[in-house]
This record gives sequence, structure tokens and C-alpha cells, in this order.
Amino acid sequence: MKTSIIIVNYNSQPALAACLKSLHDNTAGPIEIIVVDNHSNDGSIGYLQKIKNPALRAIYNESNLGFTKACNQGIKIAQGDLLVTMNPDVLVPRGWRERMAWHLRNNPQTLIVGPKGIGIGGRQSPGMLCYPSNPAAAARKFAAIYHRKSEPVKLLIGCLIMFDRRMIEKIGGFDEGMPLGADDFDLSLRVRKAGYQLRVACDVLVHHLVHFSFNRSNPDETKRLEEVSYHRFYDKWSAELDRYGWKGLFEDPAPIFPGDPL
Repeated sequence: MKTSIIIVNYNSQPALAACLKSLHDNTAGPIEIIVVDNHSNDGSIGYLQKIKNPALRAIYNESNLGFTKACNQGIKIAQGDLLVTMNPDVLVPRGWRERMAWHLRNNPQTLIVGPKGIGIGGRQSPGMLCYPSNPAAAARKFAAIYHRKSEPVKLLIGCLIMFDRRMIEKIGGFDEGMPLGADDFDLSLRVRKAGYQLRVACDVLVHHLVHFSFNRSNPDETKRLEEVSYHRFYDKWSAELDRYGWKGLFEDPAPIFPGDPL
């Protein structure tokens, strides 16, 4: 089963290089990698143009279109049965694709699967379990301890998620009114409201470097895009936020939507 991996890049060339190496070294099976570059000016474009890999395709946008629109661009040309959207500042462990796909395939009510992650909070945090400082060793430890274990959650952080064509059919793509931020909150709520689940693959531990491109971008433009995103989110979900609050929607265990874990 072919997997299409969509990476949205903006001024993240050093992280992107590490991310692509991580995918090359640790991903088995047929894949295609689609990098959507949002008009980087840090050498990312020149770097991508030099890569000689038939599995990699790149889209070069003439302006920064935002994360969600770039994700949808990648989805539109993706040829895989499985789809992954990920940030360029994420490093994956060996066998990650097969394990995440197993959880998606064996939990029919689940539309999206995410990993545990160093640098990811909430229910996707590795928690208090002592794990080695070496990320590869830590990932092997999690793969062994939590083999084929997963859990439904109310929220998945969008730095890396896996889904299949069902998600697009059931709820559509990413909301392009949220160009930078809040898109993962929105996606999580849409999945749950439609009666489906989100799931964390406990046996997959990735390493998220956290906001790499944010730190290399114009802070005023970053702030503007974030404000646009969160204004859209709060306007779209105002009724649910007024009724349940943020904690009720994302943190408290009590179910709200049909897809919520009991």
C-alpha cells in the first residue's frame, strides 16, 4: 500500500534535510514524498532542486499560502492510499509507517492516527516513563513496550498525522481559513463531530524539534497569520466553546460528540 507523505516547508532547510534523511533511512514500503514550499528564502528551494530522488516531488509556491492550503495542495496530487501530513521539523523512527498504518487499519472508527512524541504535549507526550536520551533507542523501547497498543483521544497535534482517503470523503480537507495554527484543533473536532475517532499509536515515538520555521520567519507576519487562524477557529466553534469550554472539548474525559472515547 503506497503512502504519500506531504511536508509543508517554509524557511526550514536544515530541519527539512534531517527530516528527509530520517524518512529515507526509516521508512519501508512504497512511498512518495511531496514537499510544498511556501516561498522560502533560506536556500530550501535550491536544496530541493538538487535532490535526485524519483520518490520526491516538490511544489514551489510564489507566496506563503499558509500551512493548510499547502497541505491541501499536496493532498490533491497525492497518489497514495495512505496519506501523512508532517512538519519538516519531525524525525521518524524505523518502522513508524507500518505501525501507524496497523492502528488505522485495525480500528475502523478511527480516521486519523498520530504518534507519541518527544516535543509533543498532551496525551501524545511520552509521559513519565524513563527513556534513553538517544531518540532512536527511545523509539525502539516504545515500540517494544507498547507493541500494537493505541488509545482514542480528543485531540491530535498536527505535526505528524496519518489518515486514508476516508477522511477526505467524510469531512473534507484542511480548513484554509486557518493558515497558521488551530488547524489541528479544528480537524480533531470535525472528526469527532462526524462520529469518528482520533487515535494515538503508543508504539511510535517521533522527535519533534518544535516550531523550527517559526523561529526563522518574520515575527509580525507569523503573529498576523496566527491571529487570522484563531479568529476563524473561535468563530467556527463558538457554540461548542460557549457550551463546553476548552477543557470540555479537548481535555476532560467526558464524551461530547459521538466519536468521543467513553
